[in-house]
Order: sequence, then C-alpha cells, then structure tokens
Amino acid sequence: MAPTRVVRNKIKSWLLNASEYDFSDIKNGIRLHLNESPFEPPQFIIETVKSYLSKGNRYQHPELIGRYRELAAEYAKVEPDNIYPSVGADGSIRAIFYNFVEPGDTVVINYPSYSMYSVYSSVRGTKIIRINLKEDNDWWRTDFDELLKQAENAELVVIDDPNNPTGSPMLWAKRDLISQLAENAKGFIVVDEAYYEFAGYTVAPLIYEYPNLLVIRTLSKAFSLASYRLGYLIANEEIVKALLKSSTPFDIPLPSLVAGISALENPSYVKDIVNEINKNKEILYNGLKKLNLKVYRSMTNFLLIKDKRNLWEMLIKHNIAIRKLYDNFYRITVGTEEQCRIVIEKLGEELENSNT
Repeated sequence: MAPTRVVRNKIKSWLLNASEYDFSDIKNGIRLHLNESPFEPPQFIIETVKSYLSKGNRYQHPELIGRYRELAAEYAKVEPDNIYPSVGADGSIRAIFYNFVEPGDTVVINYPSYSMYSVYSSVRGTKIIRINLKEDNDWWRTDFDELLKQAENAELVVIDDPNNPTGSPMLWAKRDLISQLAENAKGFIVVDEAYYEFAGYTVAPLIYEYPNLLVIRTLSKAFSLASYRLGYLIANEEIVKALLKSSTPFDIPLPSLVAGISALENPSYVKDIVNEINKNKEILYNGLKKLNLKVYRSMTNFLLIKDKRNLWEMLIKHNIAIRKLYDNFYRITVGTEEQCRIVIEKLGEELENSNT
C-alpha cells in the first residue's frame, strides 16, 4: 500500500473530507475583501507594543491575561469570570466547536453566514442544518420559526448578528427571541457579535439569565487590530472555566496581548473609527445605487451587492479586491472615503464600458 494512502487511512474521514477557509488575496492595492478596518491602530498602541518586544525571550506573566479579561469584562459590562480570552473571534469559535460538540452532533446556522461555522462543522464531523435567510427589500431576515424548531434538537446554534455577509440584523438582541431560543434549545446558543460596535446592540447581559447563551466578540474590526488576532467569549462562568482547561495563559502572543490591553484601556478611539466608517458607508452605498446596482443596507463595515456581471473581475484589474461570494453576490468592505470614491469611479467606468 502506498505511504500516502496509509497516512490518509489514519486520518478521520470527516477531517479528510472537510472543507477549508478559502479566499484570494492581493499584496498591494485596495483591500476591500476581508472586512478589515482601513485605519491603522492608534500610535499609543504601537508604542505600547514596542515597549514589550524586547521581552520576547520570556513567557508573559499570567497577570497580563488577567488584565485583558478584566478590561474586556468592563467593556462588555460583565464580570471577569465571564470572559474567555481567545486568539481572535475565530479562537472562540474554534474552542466552542472543539469542546462542546462531537462527531454526529447537530449544528444549526443561518445561510449565508460566516464561513468558519461550516468549516469547523465539517472538521468536527457534525451534521449541519442551514436556515435560509430571506431577502426583504433592502435587508435580509432569518426564518425564526424554523430556527427555533431546529434548535430543539441541536447541540449548537450559531448566529452571527449582524449577519455576515448580508450586513442585516438577525435577532436585534430582543429578549423574547433570545428567551425562546435559549429555553427551547437542546444545547448552546452562540451569538457572534463581531460587528457589535457598528450595530450597537448586544445580548451580553442575558448570559446571566440564560446559562447556555454564549457571545463572541473581536478586536479585529472596529478596534483596527485584525492581525493582532484578539477576541473573547462572554459566557456563564462554568462555561469559561471549562474552556480555560483546554487553553493556557500563553496562547495569545505577548505583542497581541499588550495591544489588546492598551486598546481596552483607551477604547474611545473606536467610536471615531465607527463614525468615520459609517459616514463612508453612506458615500459608498449612495454611489453604488447611482450605478443602478442592487445594494443592501448594512449594520456592519461592509455592503452586499447582487449583480449578474462579474464585478470582481471589473475591479481586480484596477488592483481593487472585493469578495466574490456565490450566485451573483459580492461583498465590499467600507474603506476610507478616498477608497470608496475610487471604487465608485472605477466600477462606474467598467459598467459603462460593458454597456457599449
């Protein structure tokens, strides 16, 4: 038997056949395909990180991770015991999938939604049930009745709210909806609030009423710290205790950890970033509408477009990267005002040329 086949036979079938996160990238140009902040981290964060770089020969003291938990708790208005620190929001998602579900378990998600839910579901060999979102003029809606029905037999229900890639609110943090889901679900309800700072609503306070409710946050978007890979989970303290057993105080690298501490000690800059991106979002939205494109409203830092033409190809030739999704859908991250105006200009030129 060939060596490769021997190795493949030792790998679990669900992992061998699992899907993976897939995206294309550009080294230079205008990056509007990964929902990053177009603004660099504030200088005070950079200076803090620099001051710790010479300490890279030592493992960071556990007090630092404790400080990060305290600050995240203060920001989220919960207690430190309710905070599980992670390497980006993906780290929290991964911890949930690797610790709270087993092969064969049922996982319920909206469709479309953040692709990593499907990736981790396939890697873990779970049965995934997708609830199709419904187009509703400028927004998208979840089928809550179907979501509630499927939750009754699911070990895990994961909802990104606002939703990625539609930008639409799903549950609006409404107590009655959360209550129905949490009380009727077989397992855990996970609400991914990666775009909380843009949406302005949260289910975080409800973890004290519903112990099977978990909330995911990130510092990648509004905090402008995507490559520092910082996130956290807000949950019942027993859930946090359990997850901490599968991690160490050293999982988050020292430069990232001190960047997160510095950001959470001085989070006021986030409001300025959110305001600027929201302003630019209106410029981009109105500009795309004037090009007679179907553009959906959004409570995030990106816009969803539906068009039969190859908008990705039209923009990549100008070194502008957007995300090509499926079935004629495209997602464009809101950049700086200048970047938004360039997108409108270049796309307008390409669309005009395609009609001649």
